[in-house]
Amino acid sequence: MSTRTPATVVQELAALLGPVGTGAVRAVERLHWWLIILLVAYAGSGVTVVNPDEVAVMYRFGALVGEGAGAVHPPGLLIALPRPFDRVQRIPSARVFETELRDLHYTQSDSKVNRYLVTNRATLDPERTGYVLTGDQNIVHIAMVARWQVGDPIAWVQEVEDPEALLRLAVLQSMVQTLGGLSVDTVLSDGRQDLVDTVTRRAQSWLDDRAAGVSLVSLELLDLGPPQQVQEAFREVQTAAIESETRLRSAQEYREVQVPKARSDRRRAVQTAEAEALEGVQQARSEASAFEVLVAEYRREPIVVRQRLYREGIEAVLEQAGKVDFLPPPTGQRYNGTRLTIPTDAGRVPERQR
Repeated sequence: MSTRTPATVVQELAALLGPVGTGAVRAVERLHWWLIILLVAYAGSGVTVVNPDEVAVMYRFGALVGEGAGAVHPPGLLIALPRPFDRVQRIPSARVFETELRDLHYTQSDSKVNRYLVTNRATLDPERTGYVLTGDQNIVHIAMVARWQVGDPIAWVQEVEDPEALLRLAVLQSMVQTLGGLSVDTVLSDGRQDLVDTVTRRAQSWLDDRAAGVSLVSLELLDLGPPQQVQEAFREVQTAAIESETRLRSAQEYREVQVPKARSDRRRAVQTAEAEALEGVQQARSEASAFEVLVAEYRREPIVVRQRLYREGIEAVLEQAGKVDFLPPPTGQRYNGTRLTIPTDAGRVPERQR
């Protein structure tokens, strides 16, 4: 078995190619080591490193290699044929991009002169100033920042030429459409979050319908307000509305506290009055019954009852007397000269003549 050396192979190629290939063969003989290195470098140019926040797709002779999810290569080392056979395109799938949108704001122009003219004019120039109309025909300016990332790598590289421009169109169109159905009071007060949610949902739906391959992560309002020329009037209206709402809530809170308290006080007063009335009726009935019994006894024994009542009255008086003198009974019908000494709270000792 014979072995052929590279020199033998070169000589055979020279014999086959004839005089035309002789010069090339000699060049190969002189530069064969350099040529090998160049060939290796050329073959290695098809190796691509896909970063952790990226994915890659590969084209072979201009056609996408693979279909659907199988055409998307994850992060890592991707081996492909060198150009012009294969072409590898890396896609930043995990990176979040930011796009500032000032098309509907009075600062849409980058020129300081135009901004000065816009903010210092007495009227609004629709040709120089971005704005949007609300549902009640009021003008507002709005500036936003849209944060987005690649949602579908295949659609990103094949379907849309400029995904960011399509994103701008989707967000601006959705904002104009949404604001056209809201009142200015809702937009400038407590309806901002609902506005952002609605615009985000509509813009994403619009992008999905057109297979843009863009996923809208969030939408932030940088500024939302009326024109500079009427901001003071809007501020006064908002202040008055806030004060009105504050007073209304204070009145409602006061009512919520006072009405139950008044009802409780009313129930307590009614219950107290009913208890006092019942007690008074019972006491009156008891006294009436006692009086009827006393009247019946008096009719049977008037003298005895009269003396008993007299003694009880005297005993009640004597309990408060500071000094008691007992005198013999008089000969007449009256006790002339009898003195009863009863002390008072102030310390005086008045005298009563009976």
